[in-house]
Amino acid sequence: MPGVLRSERDGRQDVKPSQGFPIKSAVMADHDTANHTDDGNQERNFSTVNGSLEDVNRYQTNGNLSATEQSQASLSAFLDDSLRQLPPEIAHITMGYLPLSDLITRLVQETFNGMNVVINEMSEVPISQSNGSTPVNPTQGNVQKKLRLLEFTQDRRAKFIKILVLSQWSRRAESISKVIDLKAWLDAQSLQYDSACSWIGELKRIMALERMPNPDLKTALEALSLGKAPGLPDLGYVRPKQVPPQQLLTALRSINTQLTIRLRLHETIPAPLKNYSISNGRATFRVPNEFEVDLSIADEDPSTQLYFIDFRFLYSPTPAEIRPGRLRDDLEARVNILLGHDGLKGCYQFLHDFVLSHKLNIFRHQVHRLSQARWSEHLKVEAVHRSLVIQYWVTRPGAKSWIELGIRRRSVKKSSWLHEEEDGPHIGIRWFCAGKEVTNVPLIIDLGDLSVEAILKQIISAHTNAIFKETRAKLREGHLYSKKTLRLKHNRSTIEPAACNLSVQLTPSQSCTIIQEPVSGRLVLLPPSSLYSRTEREINNLVSPEKTAFACIATLRAAASCEEVERALRCYGWTTVNSLRPNQDKVRHHFGRDTLRASFSRKKSWDAQWLLAFTASLAGDSWWIVELNRSSRVDPTTAPGPSIRAAFRVPSSADGVALKELSYPELSQIEVTAAGMISQHTDSRQLALQKIPHRLVKTSSSRASSTFATLYVHLPESRVQTAPKNQEFTKMLRLSQVVRLSFIGIDESTSYANHLVIAQSSCATLRSQPLDSTDGECVTFHPTSGAFAFRLMNAVGTSAIPGLLDCLAKIQRLVEYVTTVQASKIHKFSLRHIEFTYATGPPELRAKVTFIDESPPRISFVNGNPHLRIQNQLTVLLGGRDGLKHVILLLSMTLPLMRALAAIETLRGGDEVTILPRSAEWYQLRYQHYPGKFDLRLRRRREEFLWFVEEVSSSDGKKPQSRAHEEFRNLVHEKGEGWSGMSPGIVASLSGVEALLRRINDIFQNPPAIDPASIAEVQDYKAQKRKRQDDDVVVLD
Repeated sequence: MPGVLRSERDGRQDVKPSQGFPIKSAVMADHDTANHTDDGNQERNFSTVNGSLEDVNRYQTNGNLSATEQSQASLSAFLDDSLRQLPPEIAHITMGYLPLSDLITRLVQETFNGMNVVINEMSEVPISQSNGSTPVNPTQGNVQKKLRLLEFTQDRRAKFIKILVLSQWSRRAESISKVIDLKAWLDAQSLQYDSACSWIGELKRIMALERMPNPDLKTALEALSLGKAPGLPDLGYVRPKQVPPQQLLTALRSINTQLTIRLRLHETIPAPLKNYSISNGRATFRVPNEFEVDLSIADEDPSTQLYFIDFRFLYSPTPAEIRPGRLRDDLEARVNILLGHDGLKGCYQFLHDFVLSHKLNIFRHQVHRLSQARWSEHLKVEAVHRSLVIQYWVTRPGAKSWIELGIRRRSVKKSSWLHEEEDGPHIGIRWFCAGKEVTNVPLIIDLGDLSVEAILKQIISAHTNAIFKETRAKLREGHLYSKKTLRLKHNRSTIEPAACNLSVQLTPSQSCTIIQEPVSGRLVLLPPSSLYSRTEREINNLVSPEKTAFACIATLRAAASCEEVERALRCYGWTTVNSLRPNQDKVRHHFGRDTLRASFSRKKSWDAQWLLAFTASLAGDSWWIVELNRSSRVDPTTAPGPSIRAAFRVPSSADGVALKELSYPELSQIEVTAAGMISQHTDSRQLALQKIPHRLVKTSSSRASSTFATLYVHLPESRVQTAPKNQEFTKMLRLSQVVRLSFIGIDESTSYANHLVIAQSSCATLRSQPLDSTDGECVTFHPTSGAFAFRLMNAVGTSAIPGLLDCLAKIQRLVEYVTTVQASKIHKFSLRHIEFTYATGPPELRAKVTFIDESPPRISFVNGNPHLRIQNQLTVLLGGRDGLKHVILLLSMTLPLMRALAAIETLRGGDEVTILPRSAEWYQLRYQHYPGKFDLRLRRRREEFLWFVEEVSSSDGKKPQSRAHEEFRNLVHEKGEGWSGMSPGIVASLSGVEALLRRINDIFQNPPAIDPASIAEVQDYKAQKRKRQDDDVVVLD
């Protein structure tokens, strides 16, 4: 029953339930008949379809009010129930409807755009001027413009007329939409009706086959009880007679004879069917690994055909025989037809193709089972016509590899397809490795025992062996494996890919085995480790492992070597430098293009600018010393990224071979060699920076230090810090300008580099006695040859040249001092002191000059030496230019004075007389009981040194008055041994000053008589003395 259509006033057609009943239902009709039988008019109950209940009330005009109200209530309830039971609404079709406003807008826009185009076209048409004064221009251009405008106007007019028609039609669109909805609903109902009729007819046809006849119980009881039924028809068949065994044997022998004669004389037997046997009245043709077929004859006439008897498969997995059924019946019928038309040849061709197809089906079933079990997600199988394409290692990156199993129609010798030599179709295999066909692969395929897994294993074994063979060949190009320094073994197998592996010796103590999983094709490195896992991931991500896997293995070998070396170095006190990480281009630039990995370490005692590097490659392992840029020294805490400045190979036994397990002696030798090379480079560079001529000479010696070249340094005189500048000393200098600097090893306690310096001297004074070694200096002197040999110790990486120059300066200073005092008797000397005698006495007077590294030189005397009082003054003079020469000269000039002063102190005592040395050339003499003081000065007059003695006036310009002072003043007019008076003082020679001081001491020997008048003067003098005591103090430091 259709639903109700309702239209909204806004133009939309929606399906909504209506308030009326367009079609009266049977239920409502029955209700009206039952309740209003007196009228018999059904239509009077509902005079209008969409009317209200008031119409119904108007129908019942008579009767009481209560009955009418009850009737209205029951009818209202009934109507509500009927409304709820209405059928679903009819679907309103809106698909494909477009608003009329869109169509009008589009037409207006097209008209506007077309009008612009027409105007532009009309403007391009040329217009020629017409002659005459007619208002109309009849030219061709004007006519074309008018025609173009007229055509456009007519076209637009036609379209607007269509729009007008559509607008008029749209006023009735609501009714037409309802008609369309009803038409669509009626068509759907008609289609359902037709479908129902078709379904009922099909059901009737199917059920006809399921009908069973009624059972014939009477006939069944007769047959079961009597063994026969009179109602069953008798066909009159005659039972065959039983053949005796002897007659049957005779018949079979006769058939065998006939078959033998026929097959040998009358039949053309194909080559594959030459292997046959005749027995039991049948000829059995046997094709190895394919089938056996039994044929026989039905007549002695040779022109009649052979007939099919039996068929058996000769390969597995197949059933022993074909059971009776449709397959056997079809096979027998087909073979008999071919025997009748084409004879044995046609029979063989059919059965051969049948067997080949059957074998391919077996292969297909086997590979499908493999792809769903163990080889899941690693095999992809596709059947293309009569061929089977099996892609293996599906998840591996790179080009695809697959095998094709199919039927080859003709044989070509030496082809990968051949597995049989006879012509004709046969099972063939093609192998595509990485998208390229591989030929001449020896495959053993047992066609008698079909196994696609065995074929896959052989192909995968060949593929794995190819990868390992190519990798092994690439690795053997390196020196380590070509010279068999490290072992490299490839274990092959043609039938089991799991048995194929490549054993690689990475280091003398470490090896790894590479295998390939047959199913997934993933390469695995054994035994498992974190180092191997990284390489394993890299190899399995390669597109062509047979070409590039060797590089990953070579990098693994280098990493394993570096790891072992780092572990050994840490055990012996070395520190691995992880902050230095140069890229591969930098590594190859500094260490060679074959270098794969570099490891950097440093000793704590080394300078931060130098490192020890270990490099590994297929060409061999090597040790290097690495110099860093000064701006990027390795600091364990602050260095962000150092860079390499230069690298130098360290000669060792590991060059070109694999590094053996490091022992302490071997590592110590490498450390010594590296330290020696670093020292030579730093010393040579320092000499070059200072522009000092030098050269390295390789000496032939059996000593351990002969590994390193000797550095010969040519030092000009200006390079020695204490070299004298005057010409006189240069003539006396006997130190050779060529110095030998050799590296002799490393100090075990400090890990500092030891250097041996040899400097030659021809000074005769030095050769008179050996060098004193009690002061701790590492210097030896050979008096016979005049050679100095001393040891220098410095941190590895720092230059020994500053220490060399310092030691040479010490030797130069020693030579200078020895040459200066060569007139004196030298008792002992070293680089720190020299002791000599400057006066033979008696008593003998000695002086000791000490010159420590950075301290100024000092001179010292033993107790009782008269020069002890001026020791500080002489020390000050010793630090000046020509200091020792000046001091020795002063020692000889002041010796008489010092003796005289010492004698006066001894005679008068320390309380009676005061001697104050102002300097080595100026002294003051004061007597305790006499006021005033006397100056003694050493002055030069007319190339002669003289002592000048004079009385010093007081601060007020007055001189003391006493008898002793008067006597001293009278000496100005006198003359004695080696001295003479000279106003205002006395002049004495170097040797005569001693007699002069004895004469002065005799004048002031006795204390003066006490005069009461002079007591105040004496007290005043003492007060002034105490006042000036601070002024009299001389600060010597």
